[in-house]
Amino acid sequence: MVQIEEFKDDEAPSNTLEYFSEYDEVAKMIDELSQIYEKNLEKSYEKYSEILSRYQEQPHLLDSHIIEMINSLLDIIRDSKTTGGLMHASFKYLYQICKVRTFKVFVKFLPHELSDIDFVLNILEQQDIDDSTNWETRYCCLLWMSILVLNPFHMSRLDAMSEGDNSSKTKMERIYQICKSNCKGNDSCSVVAAYLSAKFLIRNEIKDIYLSSFFDWTFNEVKQDDLYIRYGTLLAIAAILKHGKREDLLPHAPKILSWILVQDFKDSSDFLKNKYYVKIIQRLGLVFMAPKIAAWRYNRGSRSLQENLSAKSDNSVEFESTNITQEDPEDVDVPDEIEEIVEQLLHGLKSPSSDVRWLAAKGIGRITNRLPKSLGDEVVGSVIEILNPLEQHEAWHGACLAVAELSKRGLLLPYRLEHLVPLLLQALIYDEMKGYMSVGQNIRDAACYVCWAFARAYDPQDLQPFVQKIATGLLIVTVFDREINCRRAASAAFQESVGRLGNFPHGIDILTTADFYTVGLRVNSYMNISDFIAQYDEYTIPLIDHLVEIKTAHWDTAIRELTAKTLNKLTNRNVNYMAQTVLNQLINKTDSIDVNVRHGSVMSIGEIILALNNIDPLTISNEIMSHLNNLIIKFQTREQFRGMSGELMKMAALDFIKNCSEANLQVNNECIDSWQCLIDSCITSKTNRIRELAVSALSTLCPAYYEQNDNKLDIVRNYLKGSNNDLEEHVRMGYVLAIGAFPHFMLLPLKEEILEKLIELSLVPNEMKIKQAGLNPIILIWSEARRDSVKALGNITMNLGFNNLSEDNLNKIFDCLLKALEEYTIDNRGDIGAWVREASMNVLYQLIINCPSDRLDSNVIHKVMTGFAQQSVEKIDRTRGIAGKLFHNLVYHEPSIPHIQRHDSLKKIFPEDGSKILWLFADHTFPLFCNLLELEEYSEKVLTGLVASIGQLTESLIKYSSSSFLDFLNTHPNEITRICNLTLKIFQDNLLNERITYPLLNFLDTILSSGTLLPILDDENSTFPDEVFRLVNLEIKGHKKLYKLVSSINVMCQLIQVRRLCPKIFTKMGIFLGLTHVHIRKSAALKLYEAMLLYGDTTDVPEENLEELLNTLMDTDWTLPLNEIRPIRNHVCDLLNVKAPVAASTLKT
Repeated sequence: MVQIEEFKDDEAPSNTLEYFSEYDEVAKMIDELSQIYEKNLEKSYEKYSEILSRYQEQPHLLDSHIIEMINSLLDIIRDSKTTGGLMHASFKYLYQICKVRTFKVFVKFLPHELSDIDFVLNILEQQDIDDSTNWETRYCCLLWMSILVLNPFHMSRLDAMSEGDNSSKTKMERIYQICKSNCKGNDSCSVVAAYLSAKFLIRNEIKDIYLSSFFDWTFNEVKQDDLYIRYGTLLAIAAILKHGKREDLLPHAPKILSWILVQDFKDSSDFLKNKYYVKIIQRLGLVFMAPKIAAWRYNRGSRSLQENLSAKSDNSVEFESTNITQEDPEDVDVPDEIEEIVEQLLHGLKSPSSDVRWLAAKGIGRITNRLPKSLGDEVVGSVIEILNPLEQHEAWHGACLAVAELSKRGLLLPYRLEHLVPLLLQALIYDEMKGYMSVGQNIRDAACYVCWAFARAYDPQDLQPFVQKIATGLLIVTVFDREINCRRAASAAFQESVGRLGNFPHGIDILTTADFYTVGLRVNSYMNISDFIAQYDEYTIPLIDHLVEIKTAHWDTAIRELTAKTLNKLTNRNVNYMAQTVLNQLINKTDSIDVNVRHGSVMSIGEIILALNNIDPLTISNEIMSHLNNLIIKFQTREQFRGMSGELMKMAALDFIKNCSEANLQVNNECIDSWQCLIDSCITSKTNRIRELAVSALSTLCPAYYEQNDNKLDIVRNYLKGSNNDLEEHVRMGYVLAIGAFPHFMLLPLKEEILEKLIELSLVPNEMKIKQAGLNPIILIWSEARRDSVKALGNITMNLGFNNLSEDNLNKIFDCLLKALEEYTIDNRGDIGAWVREASMNVLYQLIINCPSDRLDSNVIHKVMTGFAQQSVEKIDRTRGIAGKLFHNLVYHEPSIPHIQRHDSLKKIFPEDGSKILWLFADHTFPLFCNLLELEEYSEKVLTGLVASIGQLTESLIKYSSSSFLDFLNTHPNEITRICNLTLKIFQDNLLNERITYPLLNFLDTILSSGTLLPILDDENSTFPDEVFRLVNLEIKGHKKLYKLVSSINVMCQLIQVRRLCPKIFTKMGIFLGLTHVHIRKSAALKLYEAMLLYGDTTDVPEENLEELLNTLMDTDWTLPLNEIRPIRNHVCDLLNVKAPVAASTLKT
């Protein structure tokens, strides 16, 4: 599949296909079909389908080869030697082409020779309608027959051509029966059966014989089974009404209408019933009315975009005024049935299904186009009447679609615009909650379609009185709608209006900013595009009013938050209006009983106050200040911070406090106390978002109001005391983050006490000390609290400044952070210690780049660099990504970080442009960091990290980590001995530390089986294999954990490569084969079998024993009872020339 790599427009889709590049492969699969259909059809068909499905959105690319593919398949089908199975397989392949290209296009490529009629007819008569495995055969044959029946010869003449056909029925009868039998179903074939019926029954010689009887048969079929409607029959009637001639169908139309109305499908909940019902109804309307364009319709005249644009530069060009006659020039006879049909279509506009509403809208447009003015205008009025608040949202959507269809056809006369435009503006912002979901998205989209239709339908002079309203409404949707499709639809409608009408204020300037792509991002639309549009006075106040009246009360919290930020930005566009009008409106909204209204209003007030203060603090009146002083007190008095709605109000109030504090408003002490009280209660909230907002509010409140406050140290002491909480983790998290948010003047007097407390809370406590202090042991797994403590420690260090920290303080902080880098706490959520490690790395990075160079210790820098390197090759992608990026940033930081060992070598390993490295992807990072193994200063830590990654269970991680490590060993053979010794050191240092030793056992299994260490294993003087065996024995001594025992078995079996260790290993295997755990016995037998198969020749086991040994290991059922297994185990030991293990109880006896 070839993709276009270069586009003239950078915004073009990257997955656009250029041509049918797989044609040769597909053609080969078709040619090979006759050879593989019995053996490998399923796999080949799946691949064939997958290739063609790639062109589902660009099916025209198949056209250049589609005839060749069809002919190749039809040649197989027509071949007299073709078996039934091959024929069905060929039709399956043919169907896939049809599915991609759609049957209405595909049918044009099918051959239509008369000789094929008998062939296709015979195949169709042989098919079982209930056969669900080969339905594609019936589908393709019905489609093929639909083009064969279009031959120009009389059908009766074809009977004479069929010499070998002894059937008593004529071809007409046979085809008619096939149409009826296939229309009965509700499967995929019923669609093409209906299509065939329409093409067949409208033939001149057929319609007089079978058309009436087909309708009668259809009515009878539906009547016989009221519950199980045959969709194929309904679709067949709809297709006949579509393709047949009006004069042929008119005699049958009243009968069909009476029948369809009696069925009363409109009240059914079945979507397909309603859809086909409306199809039939609207097509009956077109049959009843002669195809004539209404003389009374509005005619704009020239619709050329080029002429419209040239009119802007040449004022001499004018639009011709349209002359609309008040009465039709001729008397039109309207059948009585039309009234019922229009009524049914108007009812269809209110259907729950979008497809049905769309069909009804198109039907109303088509039928109204053939009505006289009096009746047509009445239909238009009926559609407009649906747009009222009492109707459901489905009715609004259907009415908007119908209005757009009427407008496109010139059936909506200009005098109705005065009444319709206000309703259109309501539809553009229609958004209501219905249960737990919002309705209105499709209505707003349809309203944009109406605006687009207006632009194409009306003369600019007729729309001139409404241009400002429509332009404003469209721009509001363009920048402020929640849904991306509505924003883009409004942008497209605005663009069309600017181009067609040419009278939208500042249209071209706005279009260059608010285009299809820029409005795709909601934040960009709100924050940037709206600010650009608001620079034009015509739009400033309407945009602000919409936000204040509608969006501050929106059901979506994210929209209300975005609205507040947008109002902050729009304040610059009209300061007086914001200060004198908007603030009063928002303050009044804070008394609402609707929590959404209160939430949005409080947030917006805070953002506007901040913006006004930055522009001119004097614009905030005393009356407003009085309300602001009492706002939080009012909510507290009314207890509006309690319950579920209270959560939202807390978030809004905290954001309000933050903005007011940042603006440094001159509020009274009572107000400050109420703010502090709210912050205190929110600091310990269980909701993370509330705690974060409380900390953020506190960080701005303290510098603004507490510098001269005598009680400021009491607040700090209270928070220090609260951080000792050992019952609820979220309480400690809130307090430590709050301590980290205090400004330097509150921290400095209690610096030592604060640092000591945070350092204590940042590290995993000792279990003995917890018991002695009587603390809750659950704090051992409070990694989130330790993470926040680390963050707070970093914030305090930066807030105090390095000048206020002694050498001892700085050393303690760095020591604490380095210890936090080694936390690996695990609970049911996994490695939760990673949160602490990540926080520690971020804080260490910030401290190092901000700390004066003369105060950085070389030992600390080296520990940081090696610690980051280790984290860069460990198992968690997110942690690796953070560590790798920070490590790279330290290497290339400017000014250069002092004391980085082997700095020049690091710069050679890592490219300067870190943006090209995908830090989260193992295949990018492991090859780089494995090169650090060559540097002795970094190798131990990097190897420790690699052990954790290579020894994991994640396939992709093992793949990239092990391949990178083994590549390094293969390219650096001189380093193998040193790496082996480092591995032993890591094993020895971490003996019985399961976090290290379990993956280390898997790591040893991987490298021993790779063949890379063969020189070491073959070296008689090397103690590496002996030490590995010794350490593995020490590690599993007394252990009963199955997974560790299995890993140790894997390592020991790999050590069979070392001849001198074989007796010890065989003895150990004998023990494992006789253990009570079935899984251990099976694993030991399997691994010993594999090892002896590979390395048996290098051992001292006699050749005659080896074959028997392998057979015994494989043929024995190691799940048998232990008393049956142990004799077999003893025999295995004899074959291995080692003594069979004896139970300790037996020895004592």
